[in-house]
Amino acid sequence: MAFYRKIIVCRLILIALVCNPAVFAQQNEIEWEQFMQNHDLVYNNLSTNWHEGAFTGNGLLGTMLYKKDDNTLRLDVGRTDVYDHGTGDIDNLFSKARLPIGHFTLKPAGNIRTIEARLDLWNAETRGRIRTDKGDIQWRMLTASETELIFFETSSSPGEAAFTWDWQPEKSVSPRAGFREMPAGYTANPEPVISREKEISFCKQELNAGGSYTTAWKEEKGNGKRRFFITIQFDTVASEKSLILAKKQLHRINSKKMEDLVEKHRNWWHRYYPQSFMAIPDARIESFYWIQQYKLASATRRGKPTIDLQGPWTRYTPWPAYWMNLNIQLTYSPLYTANRLYLASSLIDLIDKNTEHLHQNVPTPYRYNSAAIGRTAAPDLISPVSVTRDDTQGLSGMDAEVGNLTWILYYYWQHYRYSMNPETLKKLYPLLKRSINYYIHLSAKNKDGKWEIIPKTYSPEYPGGMGRNTNYDLSLFRWGVNTLLKINRQENYRDTLAPTWQDISDNLIDYPQDETGLLIAQNTPYSQSHRHYSHLLMIYPLYEMNWDQPENRSLIERSFNRWQSMPSALQGYSFTGRASIYAMMGKGNEARDALKILLDKYVKPNTMYLESGPVIETPLAAAASIQELYLQYWNNTVRVFPAVPDDWKNAAFDNFRTEGAFLISALRTEGRTRWVKVRSTSPGKLRIIPGLEGTVKLQSQQANIGLKNEGNGIYSCQMPRNTEITLYTGEGILPEDRIRPVPHSQGTINSFGLK
Repeated sequence: MAFYRKIIVCRLILIALVCNPAVFAQQNEIEWEQFMQNHDLVYNNLSTNWHEGAFTGNGLLGTMLYKKDDNTLRLDVGRTDVYDHGTGDIDNLFSKARLPIGHFTLKPAGNIRTIEARLDLWNAETRGRIRTDKGDIQWRMLTASETELIFFETSSSPGEAAFTWDWQPEKSVSPRAGFREMPAGYTANPEPVISREKEISFCKQELNAGGSYTTAWKEEKGNGKRRFFITIQFDTVASEKSLILAKKQLHRINSKKMEDLVEKHRNWWHRYYPQSFMAIPDARIESFYWIQQYKLASATRRGKPTIDLQGPWTRYTPWPAYWMNLNIQLTYSPLYTANRLYLASSLIDLIDKNTEHLHQNVPTPYRYNSAAIGRTAAPDLISPVSVTRDDTQGLSGMDAEVGNLTWILYYYWQHYRYSMNPETLKKLYPLLKRSINYYIHLSAKNKDGKWEIIPKTYSPEYPGGMGRNTNYDLSLFRWGVNTLLKINRQENYRDTLAPTWQDISDNLIDYPQDETGLLIAQNTPYSQSHRHYSHLLMIYPLYEMNWDQPENRSLIERSFNRWQSMPSALQGYSFTGRASIYAMMGKGNEARDALKILLDKYVKPNTMYLESGPVIETPLAAAASIQELYLQYWNNTVRVFPAVPDDWKNAAFDNFRTEGAFLISALRTEGRTRWVKVRSTSPGKLRIIPGLEGTVKLQSQQANIGLKNEGNGIYSCQMPRNTEITLYTGEGILPEDRIRPVPHSQGTINSFGLK
């Protein structure tokens, strides 16, 4: 374990360091265990609030620990794929809803006096102590990375050795039933059946639609400890299978084997964090960022379910589904820069698995070559869109959100561009083409020779947002055809539709606008407060309209200011969008201030976020906004430290990933960028604004690479695969110029938890 207490990555041999001082830039020096301890969630109490609890997860199972009442601890357990799967005409938010599972309770023999707890990020486990008038209970909890198992262990003084441990199942009904009137014909699933076989207890929940889910647990005692092993198993077909799987899981685990699993669990997390690094002089923002990295790996993994609005942490909610018009997109937005594509693969897998359903979501006349998805969906992605070229009078917004799939495919495109994996592009291309075909079916040229969308569509989720040529749809339509044209330039992707795409790109109707800026749609002004920035997608995240275009700067500012000038309906992700658009403008101070408003007003003590129920996307989107202060990529250009706040004099990041599959590291000290390192994982042209002062020099040990100065601070070079270069100025780089944590000039460590 000493290896993990201090990881020092030295990428060049000592001789090279002596011969060329510039290669000191190739080192980083991070004491990971100490660094992560500064960001642990620390509790000197627990409350009865879910959003103040301590959470663990392994991408499938998860726990949330908080109080049930003044003298009882509550341990919620969840499994992300436990969705109902009813059929028929009942609203999918009921018939195919995410289902709650239940919770355990720990009740001391005495009365609780104090509780202390710590969520240890580095080891991904929670530890704590309960002090009562009869003694102490020390505990630790984790959700094992390598198996479908939750582990809870206690060590008690004699007066508390007999604390009680009980199970309470939740009613197997859509959580939306507590917020909306239940539709006709919808019934709850049967009551659960609790049983015991030898040392294992079971709670089996049958589903009306078939299959079941089973929570199972057993206890082992010894050496003054009580150990609880918990699993949740699920099957949608065979009634008995979940119970059989649960029994198998618990039969093969015991205290001795658990120690091996704990070691593997810790090793997984110790490999996970160092895949990228970010150091921020504001301790609270730095802690928030790293907790989101923990949250992401707790919520999904390669081969695990896609993150919905709750992740593995179930709670009563009106949103027991996937939301497709902003939420799932924002949820996955920070994974690409953070160099965690294998986590993002869970979104790609969901799309690939359900492409046929995406085809069926469009009206019948278009199914032969089109695809779409509506606002909400279960894991089968069945969510029809009803817009045709005919009159859409009477359609609700839920039926008329045309562009949701195209926006999701923007992140599929990111997955390709950040990996440059041709197999990813091969899968993306036909689906992106289908999503744009749907737009083409709905569009025609007007008398002025401009393409426009004929029927009314809906701009999410603006009141009265049905209109022609919504900016939401025009943004995505333009991005889609431009992306198809980029793909079409590659061999094996020549398409007979390319002339049509080019014609649309050249002649798509202008974005509806007036003196206040961009509208919601043609003849639909932005006239009331709105939390979404869907009418501004062309600005962010698509960058089709951006700060490099002087002719558009005034429009960007007017539109952005108009959106922010009506604050009453703004919510948390309104401020992540605000921060990101400011970052694109290079306004780091304003972006930082937007993030501080988010943390002060919306983010909960454990960094979760609620709008009636959990909506996981907002804190995760904020992680992407934080990344954009340090690294951006648009207009085919890498931008290093493009929006660092003036008072963040010291900053560093390592192994951030960009489009083109470049890995970027950089160091900034005393307000000045010292060096930028680039490693190519795929061959290609690098175009970069390194933000270095003075004459920029290039050093590389691996190839003779020429650096071209394109002006306006932009430099370019061709990079073969697996090449590293360092850009710097002056005589060279000092030995102390290494990637490491920066001093905190603001905020306090361990800012989150409950104090």
